[in-house]
Formats: sequence, structure tokens, C-alpha cells
Amino acid sequence: MITVDDATEILNRFSLDRRTYVELKDSFGRVLAEDIISGIDVPSFDRSDMDGYAIRDRDLGGRRFKLVGEMHAGGDRDVTIGKGECSWVATGANIPDGANLVVPVENTEKIGDDVIIYEPGKESHISERGCDIKREEVVLSKGCIVNDRNIGILAALGIKNVQVYDAPDVAIISTGDELARINDVNSMTLSAIVAQSGGLPVFMGTVTDDIYRIKQKIKEAAEYDFIITSGGISSGKKDLLPIVVSELGDVLFHRVKMRPGMPMLAGVVDEKPILCMPGNVTSCLVCGHVFLPPIIRRMAHLPFARAGDVRRARLLEAAVSEYGMRRYLPVKLVDGVAYPTFKGSSLITSIGCADGIVAIGEEETLTEGEVDVWVL
Repeated sequence: MITVDDATEILNRFSLDRRTYVELKDSFGRVLAEDIISGIDVPSFDRSDMDGYAIRDRDLGGRRFKLVGEMHAGGDRDVTIGKGECSWVATGANIPDGANLVVPVENTEKIGDDVIIYEPGKESHISERGCDIKREEVVLSKGCIVNDRNIGILAALGIKNVQVYDAPDVAIISTGDELARINDVNSMTLSAIVAQSGGLPVFMGTVTDDIYRIKQKIKEAAEYDFIITSGGISSGKKDLLPIVVSELGDVLFHRVKMRPGMPMLAGVVDEKPILCMPGNVTSCLVCGHVFLPPIIRRMAHLPFARAGDVRRARLLEAAVSEYGMRRYLPVKLVDGVAYPTFKGSSLITSIGCADGIVAIGEEETLTEGEVDVWVL
């Protein structure tokens, strides 16, 4: 039997480095597998920030300018400004050759073919070529998550496809003769944790407590990146997973110093990690929340920090861990108070009605008062 920390350290060795190209429209939430280097200047031309008139700033000694052309957004740069001349420019339009200042239209008056400038302003109202992004600039780094903001940068660069890390495909198997008579809960809850953690759950179905059938199912599951099972890892005659994993691969650890969830097993089959969770629904779900997010997010190249999901709350009653065991106490958070919901490891409402977990260290007693709660 090993500690939770030792089990976590063993699982930290697993990773995945598989990459693929996806269309930009499908890249949201994916992790970039390469630096994004701009192939263009943004903007790619000197651009007007205002509707107004483009002039040469050295001509500002005069107030009357001859209108010699118009520049519209998306149009060609076919106007040249000389001494005492101006051109109409729309917002987003190219700046005419020779001009280096845009006077906002509200500061001007058009009289026939002339434009009178009353107040030029203190700004040029021009975005110079490359002022936003320069050609060959690294704009997004490898490991960056594509979000609703930086996807706009990729679009501005004209990028159509990006290289991203593949999310791990996670095979999920529920075992037990009893699943012929009761609903399979664990595969649904584990699938949800996998998806929430950035993996792609693949439900492989249920299998009875038959060693040959379990072996065949795990061999099929080994085609995927990561295998999760539930049930069949305790000490009964039909708890066959420890035997199966040892025959198909290697057992890394069996039994963890935690409650609920002590029977958990981890191993390797065909170089793929396999985590075997207890069959009791609350034990299974607690193990899932403790161990799955770190390993799946690492395989998906996503950041993981448990502290980001921790909230302070007031525990209304004392809670004690067993000797040498780390206890995970499901709680319901209401107005800053943590109410324990645990009624038994086999009861789904023990964790199903919870929205947080309080971790109680080995041989630790939490008295009534402020505690850290992992928000689920």
C-alpha cells in the first residue's frame, strides 16, 4: 500500500506527444504544438483610424486644401498627395502616398472642391504598417491554448490550419456481474471527468466477472492512449483485475492509503497506463477526481493546478482521518458553509449531491472552522 503522494508521483511519468493539424475554426480549446510566427505585417499597410482627410503635416500652415481623391476601405492605393492637397479617407482605408496625417471629418468643412481644416488635432490617426504585429514576430508560443481572443490573432495572420496536440483517447470499462441487473453509473461519471479534464472518453461497454472476457476487453482498450476500469480490484473471488493486469503487463501499485478509494490499482498494458478504480460509486468518483485530472491534462498538454479550484469554507463539525489514511470528505457548499454529504462509499448521493471535497491529511483532525474545499 502506498500514499496518495507516491501514487501521484508514479502516475506523473505518463505523457503523450501526438500532434495533428486542424482547421482554424476547429482549434478553439486546443493546445498549440508549435510557435506561431507571423508571415506578414499587421496591418499590412498604413491604415486610417478615422473618417477624414489625409494631408501632409508640413502643410498645416494653411487651412484650405484641394481635394484630389478618395480612399475607401478595401480600395487600391491610387492617390498621391502633393503640397496643399488632401484626400478623403474612410476608416480602415489605405493612406495615400505622401500623406502622414488624417484630420477627423468633424474638424473640417468641405466647400466645393476644397476642404477647410479648423482643428487638425494632436494625433496622426494612422496605424502604421506592422504597428500591431511585425513580420517574423512570434505571436503565440507552443503550449498556448487557443481561446476566444487569440484565435482572432491567428485569423488576422491569415492562418487556415494550426498544429495542435492531440487529446488522449481514454477507454472506459465497467466490470461486474451485477451490471446485468443494475444501471452502470461509473462509466458515466468517469466519462464526465475525462471530458472535463481535456480527454476524449471512449466507452468500451461492460464486462462480466470472467477473466477471459476481461482480458479481451482490456486488449481492445489498449489500442487507445489510456485505460480506466471500475470494479474487480478488491479481495473477493471475483476481483480479477489485479490478476489480469499482472498477466497482460505490470502492476505499478495496488491499494492507496486513502478513504474512500483504497483498493485502487495502477499498471501498464502494452505501454499504455491503466487505472483500475473501485466499483463502489463514491469510491470510484473520488479516485477519479483525485487522480484523473492531473494525468489527463498532462497527456493533453494542458496546465493543471489544483489550487485554482480551492475555496475556503466553514466546516460545521469535526472530521477525522483514519490512522495512516488520507480522507476525502464530500461536502455541499451553501453560503460559505461546507456540509458533509458522505453516507457510504456505495451510495451515489454521497458524492452525487456534493459540489466539493475536503482533503484530510493522514492522522489529521479537522475541527469546526475554516477549511480548504476542492470545488468539483
